[in-house]
Amino acid sequence: MNKQVLAVGIAISSCLIPLRARAASFTGLNVFGDSLVDSGNLFNLTDSLLSPFGLPGLPPTPPYAQRSSNGPIWVDNLAQSLELSSTLATDLLLDPTEPLPTQGVNFAFAGSLSSDTHILDDDIPFLADLFPGYQEQIETFATLSSTVPADPNALYVVWVGSNDYNEAFAGPDPLEASSLAQLPDIVTDNIVGGLTELSALGAREFLVANLPAIGEAPFADFLDAQTQQDISSVLNQLSSAHNELLSSKLAGLSQNNPEINVTTLDIGSLFADILATPEVFGLTNVTESCLTNFRPGFQFDDICNNPDEFLFWDDVHPTTAAYQIVSDFALTTLNERYDDRNDGEPASVPEPGVLLSLVLTGALGYRVSQRK
Repeated sequence: MNKQVLAVGIAISSCLIPLRARAASFTGLNVFGDSLVDSGNLFNLTDSLLSPFGLPGLPPTPPYAQRSSNGPIWVDNLAQSLELSSTLATDLLLDPTEPLPTQGVNFAFAGSLSSDTHILDDDIPFLADLFPGYQEQIETFATLSSTVPADPNALYVVWVGSNDYNEAFAGPDPLEASSLAQLPDIVTDNIVGGLTELSALGAREFLVANLPAIGEAPFADFLDAQTQQDISSVLNQLSSAHNELLSSKLAGLSQNNPEINVTTLDIGSLFADILATPEVFGLTNVTESCLTNFRPGFQFDDICNNPDEFLFWDDVHPTTAAYQIVSDFALTTLNERYDDRNDGEPASVPEPGVLLSLVLTGALGYRVSQRK
């Protein structure tokens, strides 16, 4: 496939009406992880703690949108496509009158690591119990399941791990080289351990995201400048090792538990395609953050004029436009997975738009042809 063929395909598909969504078979959506899947838990909690003092919740909204982006993130889009409405865990915590969830809960918390640790634990130790890590999110689900049993027909989404690697360099106690080498094994064990606990509680359908090349994010450039070292390359090596180990361990989990279905959301490959051919995805800037001169502590100088053309909103998080690519990719992945399981019968998962499906296929084909 060459650029001309790809361009013709996109032009033709842009004239087509996106396929009409089918009714989804999932009856709930439960979400675990960090800021990449947190639809507002960190903001809810910090806003309730800080607003009495006239301070804004985190991330500061605006320009954020109560989540780590400038608008909806991919799990918001996925929930809408599946016609589901997950309850935020903090809504249950902060409002005793909140009805019990019927379509799942989003337990994800921006800043969570794959363990029981949160980025803010050392910064605000007296509030550490309020900021859960991934393992604590699983524990909270286990407690809730005694009242609302785990739904075997719900989709359980897990995306966590990036903070473990970034904190290895940016945390209060940077890891030594020997510990860094062991980190991917520890992080992937944490993830699979959480899945094992969820399956023991009755969860059956999982969508587990691997990691992009985190050394390509603007935050890695910041670390390089601060340390005068090539941290970016190390982060890319760690995320690559993470993905290889996660793939192997998920395969083992599936083999040992034939009653569960684990689908991998290959963010690593998607991210590589976006970086290789950003124009195919409608992006023009995949190296800088839309929040110009972004620094830790949500400090920045200005906001770009064209956020829908940027991959990154800040130094690590995608824009809402980039998240739309992720959510369409997730729908494509789920459809392919359940088509295979149903021996070619249509999967009861809504279809992404025709255009995005062709773009994803075309980008991969173009990258392969370029390598040849």
